[in-house]
Amino acid sequence: MRDPVAVVAAGLVTPIGQDIDAFWASLLTGGCGITRIERFPVDDLRVRLGGEIKKLDRRPWTAGECRASQLLIAAAAELRSAGAAMLDSSPARTAVVIGTALGGVEEGERALAGAPSLRALAGGLYDSPARNLARWLGARGPVMTVSTACASGATALGVGAELLREGVADVVVAGGYDVLCRFVMKGFDALRSLTRDAIRPFDRRRTGLLLGEAAGLVLLARVRDADARRAPRLGRLLGHSSGSDGSHIAAPDPNGRGLEYTVRAAMDDAGVAPGAIDFVSAHGTATPLNDRVETLVLKRVLGPRAYDIPINSIKGYMGHTMGAAATLEAIMCLLAARHGAIPQTLGLEQQDPACDLDYVPGAPRAVRPRVMLSTSAGFGGCNSTLVLEGL
Repeated sequence: MRDPVAVVAAGLVTPIGQDIDAFWASLLTGGCGITRIERFPVDDLRVRLGGEIKKLDRRPWTAGECRASQLLIAAAAELRSAGAAMLDSSPARTAVVIGTALGGVEEGERALAGAPSLRALAGGLYDSPARNLARWLGARGPVMTVSTACASGATALGVGAELLREGVADVVVAGGYDVLCRFVMKGFDALRSLTRDAIRPFDRRRTGLLLGEAAGLVLLARVRDADARRAPRLGRLLGHSSGSDGSHIAAPDPNGRGLEYTVRAAMDDAGVAPGAIDFVSAHGTATPLNDRVETLVLKRVLGPRAYDIPINSIKGYMGHTMGAAATLEAIMCLLAARHGAIPQTLGLEQQDPACDLDYVPGAPRAVRPRVMLSTSAGFGGCNSTLVLEGL
């Protein structure tokens, strides 16, 4: 196993909670953040529901920042309060790695709709929110934006871990975000990915996903550096992998080849065998093909023990938050280990016989996992897997 990376702190802003405690409470109580979208016109859209953040509780940003930057900085404000000792230790050696599926597309949409200002045009660039976050943090190390569709949040954590392992940075703020706007809603609808029904991962009645917006961040450091500064700890990132199956612009590979590769490679990177896995956070989009393919991949990789491992999807709580999803799911894994509970798969009521693993229906499970997989799959065949260890 290569050097593990400490997850020192986390921060998030989601439709079901704008801090770690509220987020976790919603996951345990089945709180759902899916509502009718109010921030932009939806009357002409086929699907008008999503995981929209109605009002931001924290406002630590500079006036005029784009919404994506606002979400990131609000999430970073919580992270900073827990990880200040690490963040303030060496600004020149602090890196920022942010994943996003669609970047500043809302600002680009706004600029095209009217007389574009320089700020709006700059906000429409893919890397603008990450740069704004780095400036707010005072981070002067590498600033990177990565985009691997809806696996972007996991890819960002993996890239951040490599910056630490290679000695490029001493502290990394990594995570992901995406925001809702008309362009995003219409694009996913054109791909026939959205449902008019509830999100039902692994349910035989599932008909698609709904979108959400969020930002999630984690503070990463080498374990020895976190120990030296007596920094708090959520857990460890043991391993990661990214890969592509290149099968289709929107659908996963029917045999799950790319996802299977990343799960196996991430476990190899972490130095753990299938028998060590205690819990899986599945991508679980509630699209007919994704859930079936993910089930097949987990059976192939984990063998007969796949039937004994709890597996969940949290997309029913707040929709598919795209670039933020994998980071939020990684945070959920570490909270599950800390609190000894695994949130239920909200929306799963009539399990699909083809999805016959333990997908935690009905209620949270009183289990304290130690080693966990978090799988992610995105359009274009982008796949990523994280291996996490709880404390």
